[in-house]
Amino acid sequence: MAEFEAAADAAGELGLRVYLSPAFRSGGMVLEEPGRMVPVFDEERGFQGLADAIAFIEKQSGRHGDLVRGMLAPDRVETSTLALIERTDAAARELGCKFRLHMAQGVMEVDTVRKLHGSTAPVWLAKAGLLSERLIAPHATNATEEDLALYAENGVSIVHCPLVSSRGGSTLSSFSSCRKRGINIAMGTDTAPADMLMNLLVGLITCRINDGAPDQIRCADLFDAATLGGARALGRSDLGHLSPGARADIAVFDLDDTVMAPSIDPITTLVTGGSGKVTRAVFVDGRLSMRERQVARIDMRRAREQAQAQFDRLIAKYPERSWANPPVYEIFPPSYPVEVAQHG
Repeated sequence: MAEFEAAADAAGELGLRVYLSPAFRSGGMVLEEPGRMVPVFDEERGFQGLADAIAFIEKQSGRHGDLVRGMLAPDRVETSTLALIERTDAAARELGCKFRLHMAQGVMEVDTVRKLHGSTAPVWLAKAGLLSERLIAPHATNATEEDLALYAENGVSIVHCPLVSSRGGSTLSSFSSCRKRGINIAMGTDTAPADMLMNLLVGLITCRINDGAPDQIRCADLFDAATLGGARALGRSDLGHLSPGARADIAVFDLDDTVMAPSIDPITTLVTGGSGKVTRAVFVDGRLSMRERQVARIDMRRAREQAQAQFDRLIAKYPERSWANPPVYEIFPPSYPVEVAQHG
């Protein structure tokens, strides 16, 4: 809880629009032996996590001029019991917020849910009446035709994170077909670098590969998903567009940057250029939050060094968390062998 309370305070200090609450779950996947993962559940722990998240939202939502709002975040569908998701949905309805649930995103999840419930996760939840416009569902890369039809029928929004999905060897199949079904698609990052323009380019490429044609999707479709699609997923008609009555959330891009190709259309240039490094300034609710890569009230160089040190400590703990406790260089092998000269 303290970490998320600090994040809410940081959002107010930095001028960031955020949707927050601590994640919770009823269980987790435990490695019993290489190649065998099993789900282990503690439902009361999940209920307590939900209660903590509700308390956080009730305390924090609306702070800092409404920059901070709540969103319930059960961790993953395969680590959630039906009772936990039912209570989460009821809480989201009462709080007037959304809930995010990773679903239809990987082979292990699909196989686990089938063993536990006899169907895919979207089918399982649909039978329980738990698919609705309150649900935001990353990543849908393993969604079946039946799953996608249920999303469309019940108003579920997909969060498309093409960079992280493609790194793992999967894609949304496909962006254009989901749009034709009437599914709302928002864009996410979910990995480092958290570069939205890079994700738009990867999304454009993977969609056209899946479609086997270049004319089923336009750059504007991806741009709309990153702006209007995200706003729709959050239920915000005052975000995602520049018009009277909307919040003044504005990103400024430099199309004259030397890394960008000559431009004939700004949206096409931004999406096919695929680099957020051309972002020159960001305003959130009319307040300048970033200019020339400097975030207000943050020493970016010091923050980068601090992040690397924290990451190094995390990596150093992987051997004790891994089967048979292999050394770090076996868990994260270098791209090329590293030879160390021996002297004496």
